[in-house]
Amino acid sequence: MAEKFSGDSETLKQGNAKQMSDVATANFLVEQIGAKRHIGAMFRSACKELRERFPHREDPENQWTEQRLKAWRYNENRNVKHFQMCELFETAEALRAARNEHAEYIAKTARLRSMAQLRAQTRSGDASA
Repeated sequence: MAEKFSGDSETLKQGNAKQMSDVATANFLVEQIGAKRHIGAMFRSACKELRERFPHREDPENQWTEQRLKAWRYNENRNVKHFQMCELFETAEALRAARNEHAEYIAKTARLRSMAQLRAQTRSGDASA
């Protein structure tokens, strides 16, 4: 049985991926791309992101579809092509980096907001004295 990982795609780089099958790895990456939402929303979100990054307009047979993602999830298809795994991994890594950057931005703006509030409180305290 494939091991479940609670981390992000960084887990795959650390050598733990040896224990996962290709389909389990693909499912893990789809969860990372789809942000672990409700299963239907996760598939829609992951498929939309993959289609935007890799449209495969010239090769309709290899276009990303929800059906393909669901087939892996429900063990209807046990084949993951190399280019699919590369595209999944690249997308998961890009989204992980974007989410980390966004979290840093949120933390920074929260710190700046608290500093501004402290400064405003200090100025209002000086004016009343």
